[in-house]
Amino acid sequence: MITAVRDSGGRGPGTWREEYRANQSAKRQIEQEQWEQEKRWREEDRAARQKAIAKNVTDLAVHNKNMRAATGVSYLTLTCHEDTWTFMAVRAFGQWRPAWTQSTRTLLYGVSHAPTISEAERFTVDSNLPEGRIKKVRNGMQEVLLSGHNLTQLLSTLHEGAKEDDVAASARCGRLYNKLAEFVALLDPEAEAGQTTGIQLRIDDSVDAAHVKK
Repeated sequence: MITAVRDSGGRGPGTWREEYRANQSAKRQIEQEQWEQEKRWREEDRAARQKAIAKNVTDLAVHNKNMRAATGVSYLTLTCHEDTWTFMAVRAFGQWRPAWTQSTRTLLYGVSHAPTISEAERFTVDSNLPEGRIKKVRNGMQEVLLSGHNLTQLLSTLHEGAKEDDVAASARCGRLYNKLAEFVALLDPEAEAGQTTGIQLRIDDSVDAAHVKK
């Protein structure tokens, strides 16, 4: 004969099973609530990220207008830090190193193709960096001679980069796009040709003069 065992509190096996089921149910409920809370946080983060990214992206119609205007530019001299230029150049041209002095490879049959063979064929390299497409100035700054073709490549690349899910990359691309757009906004299609040839655009935001050490 099997005798049901009771604990000191007089609870039988049925009571233990009920408590076990209740504990498991409570555990599942807690896990479900945690999952729903994490889901809400993820959705809130995603919404906040999308909102931030949207602020970095230029309206398509405005972008198209900027591209049309930039296409007619002969050249301009961009002055910025070499790290800023490297960030833009890597995105626009696929690869870049500070020692390179050209932003496009030699024309092949009249068309500038993306380099596919060797590093030497990609860009001109000169450790002395003589005056030319890129000129080192001081404090890491440099002057880059951009053609209208280069300018449209940069605008297109930065416009796409501003849409990236990475908020930091989106902010950088959006800000740099706007800096180039400041130059494009100055263009006057009705003006006599050549009036703005070689204008200098400087990317060099700074703090108030009161904070500069004397």
